[in-house]
Order: sequence, then C-alpha cells, then structure tokens
Amino acid sequence: MTMHEPGHGRRVVSRGRFTADDGSTDPDICAALSAPIDPERLRDAVRAGRLIVAIVASPADTGESGESDGSQMSVVSMVAADGRRGLLAFTGLDAMHRWNPHARPVPVSGPEVAQAALDDGCEAVVIDVAGPSSAVVAEPDLVELANRDPLDHAAALLTEAWASLFGEASMPDVSVDASSGTVRVTLP
Repeated sequence: MTMHEPGHGRRVVSRGRFTADDGSTDPDICAALSAPIDPERLRDAVRAGRLIVAIVASPADTGESGESDGSQMSVVSMVAADGRRGLLAFTGLDAMHRWNPHARPVPVSGPEVAQAALDDGCEAVVIDVAGPSSAVVAEPDLVELANRDPLDHAAALLTEAWASLFGEASMPDVSVDASSGTVRVTLP
C-alpha cells in the first residue's frame, strides 16, 4: 500500500517555528477558500495559519562576456494585466506542486507573507494560483495582517509614486497626522 505524501516527495525544510511541518494543507485556510469566499474569514485564517512561499532559481545578471553569472533564488510574484503584482503563496505542498513541482517550499506565517508581499511592492497575495480553489488577499488586508499603520503605508506609497514620476530632486513633503486620520502632501 502506498501512502500519499504531500508535495509528491518534496520536503519542507525549516528552522524555527515550522520545524515539524510536513507540508500538509492548512485546513483553516483551505476551508476559507471554499466558495463563496468571505474576505474576512480568509484574512482571519491567514492571520492564524501557515502558508508556503515558493522559492525558484532565476538567472543572475549576465556578465561582461554576455554569459550568465549563474542563478539566484527568488520568491515568485505574478503581474496582472493592469500592472498590479501579487506574491504567490500556497496552502500546502500539493498546491505548490500543481503550480511548479521544482519550486523550493518555505513555510511562513500569514503575517510574514503579508509583510514580504508589501516589502516586495506587491498589492496582493495570490493563494493557490493553480487551484483547485484560489483567492486573492488584497492590499488593505495585507496592511492589517502585517500590522502596519494604514496611514503610514499610504504616505509611503505616495512618496514612492512621486519619486518614480518626478525623481528624488522634487520630492514632496509627506506627513501623516494620525490624530485627524489624514495624509498630508505638500507639493513643490
């Protein structure tokens, strides 16, 4: 008799909190993925649960000779048609294997996934992109999951957008007034 092993033989290698993790599907997050998806239930399940982030090899920069300098390991995000980016995360090894059987699994808590997505400039986390059920955790929920102040996040986004449009030389003065719940931008 053959027993089913999550991830078709791939193993989760982790130090710290998830050392005993066998890569099985997180049952609470899976239950929250059932249709119709309730964003609040999904956010709560992600907050308390574990997701797997896929790490894949990507070509490193090419050297002066035009040849690749090897590869580097990267987390994976996808870009929507409108340019928004979403970090890929999976409920378990089986879900990751459906997407890419060669990816390296890294178990992380839901809040850590949210932090990583925001730090990487993503506007969402896409859970189980290859199904059987999938969902998107949108940026406002990521901000909450990452325990970030929404006004500080908005101010950082404004500053980043201004810098990409007009350059560092014409940076506006961006301040956050938490008492009034506003972000104030003074343009040059």
